[in-house]
Amino acid sequence: MSLLACLTFMIAASAYDETFNAGCSAYGEGDYGSAIERFEQLAGESIVNPIVFFNLGNAYYRNGSLGPAIANYERALQLDPNFGAARENLTTAVKETKHRLAPPAPPEWKQSLLFWHYGLSQRATYTWAALSWLALWIALSIRQWRPLRFTRGVAVVAGILAVAFGASAWEKAHPVELAVANAETVPVHYGTSENETVRFELSEGDRVIVDKRATGWARVVTAEGERGWAQDKHLAFVGPPYERPAGLEPVAAQRTEP
Repeated sequence: MSLLACLTFMIAASAYDETFNAGCSAYGEGDYGSAIERFEQLAGESIVNPIVFFNLGNAYYRNGSLGPAIANYERALQLDPNFGAARENLTTAVKETKHRLAPPAPPEWKQSLLFWHYGLSQRATYTWAALSWLALWIALSIRQWRPLRFTRGVAVVAGILAVAFGASAWEKAHPVELAVANAETVPVHYGTSENETVRFELSEGDRVIVDKRATGWARVVTAEGERGWAQDKHLAFVGPPYERPAGLEPVAAQRTEP
């Protein structure tokens, strides 16, 4: 399966337009290192847009950095779960990993209660949450002013929707922290020291949940439930916050069309 190409979008500020267009131009010319710099600049300036992360993932992929590529496709899908191009490119990238592991899934109880939530974008969730709360307070205000029969039912429905979308919005704002191995081999230790016994190893592109942090270290959990400590510098964190991977060395070789 081929990798879908760089996408464009409109940003309100002209300075951001210039940086974004420079990134797309560099990508089109095969200068993936420069494209990475431009899209990382946008991410560093809090341009939280799935297309920016999608293009950044493409640039990292072409530049030979599979871990950060997968992390940025995950970022794009975190913001817009229906972003088909990002999902297709993520599938392409994961097929190149050694283990081809699925990402760790949310707890079953959460999947059952919020099954509808995973297909909504962050923006849609926030919008519906705000509208539901607004409708609830309008219905309660009307009922207080003039207690018509239908206002009680409207208030009950609006209240249920407000709670549901409020919970969904909170989940969108506080996602499970996901990280991706961005070195060929990432040792996972029993404790926060390189002298600790290695419990297992991750391969480049493997996705894990981060459930605890210590200085320079992250405790990671795999989809199979294995747990241990890995050094931050060997991981690309999906976020938020959206940070550039630490300790990532430039790669001279560039990927060709898969």
